[in-house]
Amino acid sequence: MASPHIKDPGPASFQQRLEQIRPNLKALNVETQEQRFPRRGDNHGPDIATWRCNLAALSQRRNLLFVAYGCDIYVWIPKGSRQLLGVQPEMIIHPVMKQPQAAGYIDPSAPHIINHIIVDDLGVDEVLLLATDSGNVTGYNVEAIFSEINQCAEFGQKRPFDGIGIKPFFAEYVQKSAWGLATHKFARLIAVSSNTGNITVFAFAMVDLAPEREDSDPSPSHNMESGDDEGEEQIWVKVNKLDHLNAIKHQMPNHRKRNLRMSYKGHFENIPCVSFANFDLDPNGLWMVSTDIFNRVVVWRVWDDLSPIQMSYLGNPHNNPPQRGWFVLPIDPRRVQRHSLKIDACGCQPIPKMMRNRMILNVTTAMDQISEMSVALALRLSRSSVTHRPLPEDIFSPDCFVGPDSRPHYSSSQQDLPQVCGDSQTDLDNTTPRVWLRATPPITDLIEEDNKNSDVHPFELLVPPVLEENDLPTLERIPVHPSKPRFFPLLHFSERDICLAPYPLDAEFQTLCKAPLWQRSYMNEEINAACDRFNMVKYVPELGIVVAASQKGRVAIITITWQEEIGVSFRLDWIVPFFTQEMADERPMVPLLGIAVSPMPGFEIPPDVPCIPRDVDPNEWLEFNYRILNPDNDDQSGDDSATTTSKDASFTKSTPAGQNDSTREQGSQTSNRARNMFDGRPNLTLPEIHAHASDVYQPHETWHGSHPSRHYRLLLMFCDHTVMSYEFWHNWRK
Repeated sequence: MASPHIKDPGPASFQQRLEQIRPNLKALNVETQEQRFPRRGDNHGPDIATWRCNLAALSQRRNLLFVAYGCDIYVWIPKGSRQLLGVQPEMIIHPVMKQPQAAGYIDPSAPHIINHIIVDDLGVDEVLLLATDSGNVTGYNVEAIFSEINQCAEFGQKRPFDGIGIKPFFAEYVQKSAWGLATHKFARLIAVSSNTGNITVFAFAMVDLAPEREDSDPSPSHNMESGDDEGEEQIWVKVNKLDHLNAIKHQMPNHRKRNLRMSYKGHFENIPCVSFANFDLDPNGLWMVSTDIFNRVVVWRVWDDLSPIQMSYLGNPHNNPPQRGWFVLPIDPRRVQRHSLKIDACGCQPIPKMMRNRMILNVTTAMDQISEMSVALALRLSRSSVTHRPLPEDIFSPDCFVGPDSRPHYSSSQQDLPQVCGDSQTDLDNTTPRVWLRATPPITDLIEEDNKNSDVHPFELLVPPVLEENDLPTLERIPVHPSKPRFFPLLHFSERDICLAPYPLDAEFQTLCKAPLWQRSYMNEEINAACDRFNMVKYVPELGIVVAASQKGRVAIITITWQEEIGVSFRLDWIVPFFTQEMADERPMVPLLGIAVSPMPGFEIPPDVPCIPRDVDPNEWLEFNYRILNPDNDDQSGDDSATTTSKDASFTKSTPAGQNDSTREQGSQTSNRARNMFDGRPNLTLPEIHAHASDVYQPHETWHGSHPSRHYRLLLMFCDHTVMSYEFWHNWRK
């Protein structure tokens, strides 16, 4: 459901209002390397592959944690309220490779090292996908893993169980080191980006070829599952030319009887991230976005063209100073927290700035309002927590490109950040292992004080100046919202910055937060610079929250907001680890291996709709489900007005005020298609039916009535095997 509208609470202070509207967050536990793997004998824990993307993922339906160590997947069951992992996993999965002889890109001696894993929905199933350095991509059904663990435990087998009995539903090869992974639940799509500079989209067949009997029940869910039967090799129809796409376009996606393998070309550099608009506003999987290491954001229409429809830089129009793109995420415009005041929506008073006819709202000063945030950190390099692993060359270095003459001139990764000045390191060597500077004054005052002997004021690069007086007429001429927005918001993450474009196809207006995870640090600068990248992101649409981590070890918790004047924006609510945790020496000075987000045990998301009706009037079907899910209101089912209201609400109930152009037009068009299903117009596609079914199917959950929202957990997995865990939720009652 959409987040409620947050009303202006009145005369309360701004800090008090923030405490009321931001999500609740608490630390659960810190499980250190010594606690998990005591240094006895040779048990130092599984080997870690460094400098990859996110290597951790949690199931949303089962209490299962997946972590990629080298070439294998370790399956853990977090235990208790503190989410303890311990030393022994439940199962170790050795992934099947489509091309076991494929060469490695980063390390030829270990070609099948896993670069990235995700857990997400595909059809009615929850799946685990992994991408390797050799270009192999493998997928497993999470429920099959869960069942295998239970069966092995029932038979009394010794842990860790061998996952050899689990067959992948998907195993393919994309020729060169695979990185970006994405799924589209309703359209049954898997997207993979690789260092070939191409994006490969695998579209599963969705039509049961068996003849349907007149007296048959609505098609069961297995006709809509992800992929073919386990163990059977899948056959893919290759679509790598526009003529091929046009030849099958008229059949898509309503009658996709064969598996398709489509190749999209438009990038000329490595592509660390690809994403779908994976929500029911785009059930057919039309929209796809990607970002490359030159910070370009590319928009695709999957079923219309194999080439991009738009390519742009978010934030600075010319990517100056240059940064690398690491993640881009389409946002459901209905899953937002609505506010009356701009300062509440942004966490600060946004600072407008015109940049080449593009209006940028800078919300960097929202960091000043975050409690429990440390802005300075010192470390003695003799600490045992410092990694002694050799530092490889940056896998996304400037000379790593596909096409000729496409190499930019990258500056230092710290070019636009405050630098350490003076003899601070010498003074710190004689102090405690870590020296912490509590930021009692505003962050700007602290940085200016520490750099008072410098001719440069570094923070001036973080916060753009306010518009000059002669710029105000220009600002008044720039519309804040396009008259007919044609898209949904995009949230983009570069090395250090976060940018949100409410309407990326009308990109004159954006919200920008500069370097929210910057921290004055005396840790190993070589490691800090190499890991300074927003490459671990998890979207929680139910709460309108995005969790984004930099591999250097810090995590931002962001709330997607909406306000009438500025439209969709975001607010930086929390940064973890907390100041008190860092002061207590609980954060290890090593990179992050991965982050994982899922509901707390007892709050798991229930399985998807058990039956997806076929050849049924959607109006009657929605009314039928309405009666089942709301038995107390069955006496009103004969009331035409009540039925019409409930059906209309399924299409428009979540649309926020101000989104009354494209979003409502899309909803009304979909609704009209449903109402005219038997009037000679095209039927709803299978993805559209599934999207409507999932929207209506809301079974009762045990926490309903006792908690205002679902509780989620956040696990930070560090490269030394330390695990930091948190719990967050919304208290809508406030």
